[in-house]
Amino acid sequence: MPKSLDLYVILSINGDDKRLEAFKLYQEAFNAKNLADDLLPDESGEIHIQMDINGHKFGIFPGDGHNSRGNTICQFEFETEDELRKTYEILSKEAQEHSTGTDFWCELFATVTDKFGIFWCLCVPN
Repeated sequence: MPKSLDLYVILSINGDDKRLEAFKLYQEAFNAKNLADDLLPDESGEIHIQMDINGHKFGIFPGDGHNSRGNTICQFEFETEDELRKTYEILSKEAQEHSTGTDFWCELFATVTDKFGIFWCLCVPN
């Protein structure tokens, strides 16, 4: 078991205006706090909102919600690449699909649709 493992829930909503509207709703309903300094577009040109709801991390990111994974993704954030790789190796046995990579928002990420059809997103954030 990894030493520290944070769960990050991603809500996939298409359109900057809809993401901002959703954030305002969650601020009112759950007293959600914005974890970024602003709500401006990032390197991709779109608004990605990171928020805290009662100590739990949520992201409201671009997406149409009409893919095979639905519009909610659970992402586990690891402290080290070794911890991520161990979990990835176990989940990818007999997996339907899996991949690893890097991006501007993380040192390493992996996605796995396991043998039961459950989609997992794993990352080591920057």
